[in-house]
Amino acid sequence: MIYFLVNNEYHLLDVYNHCDQISDLDKSLIIIPHNFNYDNRKISEKTNFTTIYRYKSPFRGWRFFNIFEIKGVCQQIEKELFICKNDVLFVYTEYEILNQYIIKIFKKKGAMIYVIEDGGLPTYLTFNIDNDGSFSLKEMIKLFFVNRILKWDHVRFLKYNEIIFPQIEDKYLDGVLLYFKLTIRRNINTYFILKDVEKLALDEESAIFLNERIYDYYCSKEEYLSLLGDALRKITGKFRKVYFKFHPREHEEDQLWQLHVINKYPVEIINDPKPFEVLLDNLKTRYVFSFLSAALLNSYFYGAIPVYIYHHYEILRKNKIFCDIDKLLMSLGYRYIDVNYDNINEIGFQPGNGNDKEVEFKTFKEFLRCVYMCDDEALDPAGRCKGPV
Repeated sequence: MIYFLVNNEYHLLDVYNHCDQISDLDKSLIIIPHNFNYDNRKISEKTNFTTIYRYKSPFRGWRFFNIFEIKGVCQQIEKELFICKNDVLFVYTEYEILNQYIIKIFKKKGAMIYVIEDGGLPTYLTFNIDNDGSFSLKEMIKLFFVNRILKWDHVRFLKYNEIIFPQIEDKYLDGVLLYFKLTIRRNINTYFILKDVEKLALDEESAIFLNERIYDYYCSKEEYLSLLGDALRKITGKFRKVYFKFHPREHEEDQLWQLHVINKYPVEIINDPKPFEVLLDNLKTRYVFSFLSAALLNSYFYGAIPVYIYHHYEILRKNKIFCDIDKLLMSLGYRYIDVNYDNINEIGFQPGNGNDKEVEFKTFKEFLRCVYMCDDEALDPAGRCKGPV
């Protein structure tokens, strides 16, 4: 059985693309919802999963220390999932601690576990960094609870730019599947697979701005309003049609204080909760602007041009996370937009970017065939199948 473990709707869209290639194989879906509005009936209409499992994470918000709820969910998981050594689990993120629990029980049964790139930059950043700060008392209490009280010693915390990223020990993962040719520092095999999606016919005279909650981490709200106003002024001055989309996790009160700047410019606000990849097919915008949005990198595969603009603003440019993003994008041959947006026809990923380097990118089906035909040494870290066992 092939299992996919998802937490967000854009994970599910990626699963759909892979399932189109393996319609003849048995597969099941595990959902631990974060931002997820699809019901089981709607999912089943799209893909023929053998079973769809749903589990509510006990590690979100104030419920983090509810040991009775945690034990109850874990018992339900172990009762419902019948795992054997021939199974393969594909997961998109370790950030959800319950994901890590499921990874561990799959590994205990001898199954193989692979992480699939989580929308681009989040995977590349967190797989290439070390702890850069000491834990706060609250963070130490949480880690003590997980490691000592629950006895989940496979969980570790990575602190980066004052943000905690839960990670599982590398030994529990058989590999990570990437869509771009980039290296990682973790001791995990890296494989490269094709993003098998159709290029869209997009409008060269339209653009969309994807908002991000960077005012919670990298600048004040007052500073953000200044950045946002400057960006919208320049974008609306260049394009016939401009859309604006708030981040899915921006609350109404956060939207309200931004609207008095947004409403100064001729933009159409998109309130549709669907994943951006679905909206792109409807809006047809060639250019996708943002300071940081994870959707930018993914939009490239659909034929859009991702436009990063954080480098125009010193308060962002000097921040550690944006310095690290710079290194990643430069290694992919990304060309930034200039401060006046005069080089709009020259930006984006250029010939010679990371995906043009000499490496074999496999389809998902080809990779899966190698997993079942080859032992761990036969499938080398470049994604090539050396031969059957």
